[in-house]
Amino acid sequence: MTNNLINTILATCLLFSSLNLAAAQISNSNHQAEAQLLVGETCLKQANTACAMTALAKIPSNSPYAKLLQGEIAYYNQALDQTLQLLLPLQAEAHFTSGAKISLHQHLAKAFAQLQDTEQALIHLLEVDIALAKTPSSQQKDATALNHKQIWDLLSKLSQIELVTIRGNNTDELFQGWVDLALAAKHQDLSSSLKAWKISYQDHPAVAFSSSLHIHKAEQTLKLLSDSEIVITFKTTSDIDSAKAEAFKLGLQTALSHQEANNTIHISRLTNDETNINEEDSPSVNTDINTGAPTTSPYHIALQLDSEADEANSIQYHANKQQTLTIGLHLNNEAEQLVKFATSNGISHVAILTTEDENSVALLKHFSAAWQKAFNLNENHDNFNIITLPKHLAVNDPSLLDIQTKISAKPHDMLLLALPAADARIIKPFLNVGTPTVAFSNLHDTSTDIALHAVRFVEIPFLLQPNAEFTKHQNSITQLNSNELLRWYALGVDALSILVATQHPSEKEVIINGLTGKISINPADITRQPSMARYTYEGITKE
Repeated sequence: MTNNLINTILATCLLFSSLNLAAAQISNSNHQAEAQLLVGETCLKQANTACAMTALAKIPSNSPYAKLLQGEIAYYNQALDQTLQLLLPLQAEAHFTSGAKISLHQHLAKAFAQLQDTEQALIHLLEVDIALAKTPSSQQKDATALNHKQIWDLLSKLSQIELVTIRGNNTDELFQGWVDLALAAKHQDLSSSLKAWKISYQDHPAVAFSSSLHIHKAEQTLKLLSDSEIVITFKTTSDIDSAKAEAFKLGLQTALSHQEANNTIHISRLTNDETNINEEDSPSVNTDINTGAPTTSPYHIALQLDSEADEANSIQYHANKQQTLTIGLHLNNEAEQLVKFATSNGISHVAILTTEDENSVALLKHFSAAWQKAFNLNENHDNFNIITLPKHLAVNDPSLLDIQTKISAKPHDMLLLALPAADARIIKPFLNVGTPTVAFSNLHDTSTDIALHAVRFVEIPFLLQPNAEFTKHQNSITQLNSNELLRWYALGVDALSILVATQHPSEKEVIINGLTGKISINPADITRQPSMARYTYEGITKE
């Protein structure tokens, strides 16, 4: 019995000693392989591939370190496909040292960056960041700072749309924090946007880096460089057009007053053939016969009062140091926001209620165009079920009796009310309350409307309560008696921010959180994204 026990103990000891010996041999082998990897990497830094190949030959071919050095050599030779084939499987390698993991992800990041896959490149640079955080090295701080710079170099080149897209593809907080920082850096008011970012990401590794953005970013000019006059030109076909232009002017004047700026404003009315027929406040201004723009003022605003205008918001620079801002409240901005709501909620088929009214036709046209663009469809698609009703509906109109039957004739995930507000109030009681119902801003002509309960609509942030900005402007808007005029007032306020942001041509995108929505300014155009809101029994709720 005693001999058997002794033999068992001896066998156990021999087993564990052999395992420890094997582990020691593996550890020693990995140590030697890593040493040759470092030699090979040094050779590549010196552009000596022959030396790197010699180091590779000294690593056992079945070692993951051999695959890693092979991948690095392939990257040096710009064989990107081979680089990815060799390196991607190594991400699962459990025995790599921190240094090897860092090198692996650095090379994967560089390979993906060259392939224009910014999202994957960023993912691997973040893996480098995680590995560096676990490395007790005197050089860790410098290596981390360099890695953060590489992350920023990737992100700062992306537009707002590209940043939002990659953010939606990844739910990792570390990833989203970096993307949100890049979005924050595009805002005109950098100080406020960075402050908001730090509140949201207090423990993010990029907090220290975010503080350096104030240093690296050129000092912002938040006022116009000149106190020259600002000239507004617009075409008018009715009294309401003149009222819109005056509301716009009032908004611009109020914004100038808040900045304590001394710029004066002049309005030039144009006929349809673009000749100047009247000038207010400035009879001595010399204007261009084609555009009505002043020849002496650097600031010209071409106001587009037609919501269906084909020309998009834009900024143009002229040889005589003039800048022309073309701006308006276009239906296509609202249509795009409605389509964005649909796509973000997985909606693919829409029932549309419209009328023969001219404005209703315009609403339908712009929504259809935005839908086709978003889904890459032609005009013959079958995503819509369009029901056209007569103009000036009455409560007892017989066409309302079977309206829900017509809507249900085709499958749909959403209902669009592309019609006047008065008609929408009449139709709403006949509709299925369980179907998401949306509309353009024309449905918002009053702050509370029980008849339109649960209807979502597009609107500018300025008109959505609670809103501190509304209170700030309250004394200036007492004479504006409609939401339509308030929108043009808000656009006038935003126009000053756009003029300030575009005083010099720039290749960089700038974002402004304006009264009329999020405004993105880039060399090609100026885009505006309004908000969404919903009628409730308690009033209006911003979505």
